Amino acid sequence: MLPCANYYRPEILADELDTLFDPLWQFGALAGELDADRDFVCVDYKNTATVLQNFRGEIRAFANVCSHRFNRIQPGERGNRPLMCAYHGWSFDSTGFPHGMPRRDGFALDDRERLCLTGYEVETCGIFVFFRKRSGGPSLCEYLGAFYPLLEQIGSYFGPEIDTGTISHAANWKLLVENVLECYHCSVVHQDTFVKTLGIGRAGIEQEQFDGPHSSSHFPRTATAGEARRQKALAYLDTRAFTHDSFFHIHIFPNLFISSTQGLSFYVGHALPLSASETGLRFRLFEPKLDLTRAQRAAQDLINQSGKALGRAVIDEDRAILENVQRGVELSEKPGVIGRDEIRIAAFMRAYTHLMDGGSLSGIPPIDDHVAAGDPARSIAE
Repeated sequence: MLPCANYYRPEILADELDTLFDPLWQFGALAGELDADRDFVCVDYKNTATVLQNFRGEIRAFANVCSHRFNRIQPGERGNRPLMCAYHGWSFDSTGFPHGMPRRDGFALDDRERLCLTGYEVETCGIFVFFRKRSGGPSLCEYLGAFYPLLEQIGSYFGPEIDTGTISHAANWKLLVENVLECYHCSVVHQDTFVKTLGIGRAGIEQEQFDGPHSSSHFPRTATAGEARRQKALAYLDTRAFTHDSFFHIHIFPNLFISSTQGLSFYVGHALPLSASETGLRFRLFEPKLDLTRAQRAAQDLINQSGKALGRAVIDEDRAILENVQRGVELSEKPGVIGRDEIRIAAFMRAYTHLMDGGSLSGIPPIDDHVAAGDPARSIAE
C-alpha cells in the first residue's frame, strides 16, 4: 500500500502533477463533443486549465488563460463559441495567436511567444481525445499499448449521451481510482444498485488484463430476483454489437475510467484532482449505438431515465464512503492491506510508485507471483 501521507499532503500532489500528469497523455474530450467548428471542452484540475477546441475541423489544445491579462477564456465545461476572451475581446486562431485585438496598434506585435496561448499536443484514439502538456515522449498509441485498439473498439459502440456532470468529492484522486478498480465493496456499498438491480458484485474479479500502467477486468453478473422480467424488457437490445454478461471496466492511467454494463450502457469517468483532498469526478453516460423503432425509442428513453438515476445513486454511494476514507487515512498511522480481488489496485500502486520514483513507462514491473497468489500487500511492500 502507499503511505497514508500520499493521500493528503499538498507537496505529494505537486509531485504527482509534475511527474504523472504534465508529461503523460491526459484524457480531454470525446470526439462528438468537438464535432462542429468552434465546439470546445474545458478540462480543469490543480494548476491546469485546458481548452480543447475545434478550428474548422482541426482540434487544438491550449491553456485556457488569456495571454493579455489572465482571464479564463472559455467558460463552463463545454460549449460552442469562438476562442475569444470576454474581458478585452482578444480572439485567438488555431495557432493560439490573437488575430483579433481591439486597438491592436497599441501593442507590440513582434513578440509572438508572449502573445500566443500556451499550446499542448493533441492525439486521438477512436472517439477519445487526449492532450499532453509537456511535449516529448511516447505517442498516444505507444502510451496506451494494448489498450489502444480496445479504446478504439469500445468507443465505436457508444450511442447518444444520456447524462453528464461533475460531482465534487472531498477525497484524494487516488481513492477514486482505487475504488473503481475493485468490486469487493459492491456487495456492501451498492447492495440495492449494483447487486439487486444489475446482478453485479456477488462474484469475484475475472479476465484481468495489464499493460504498462493500464488495466481492465470483468466483474461477472449473477441472476437477479427479477431476471426473466429484466431480460424480456431488454430483448429489443439483443442486436447490439457489444455483448458480455458482466461489468467490464478499463482504467487508463492515471485517472480515466471507461466501463460497459453488458454493452447496454457505457460510462466514462474522469477523476480531476482539485487539491490533495478534493477531486472533481466528471462523468458521461451513454446508451448503446442502435437503430431503434419509435416504440423501441420510447422504451429506451425509459431505460435511460432509470439508468441515469442508478448511475448517480452509485456515485453518491461511493462518494459518501470515499469522503469517510479520506478522513480515516489522515488519521491512520500505518498503511492498509489489499486482497486478491484488489489485484488491479496493486498494479496501480506498483505503476504509480515506479513512475513517481523516476522509472520509465517501459520499465513498470509486471504483476508477480505474490499478487497472483493473493498477497498483493507483500508484493507492494517489496
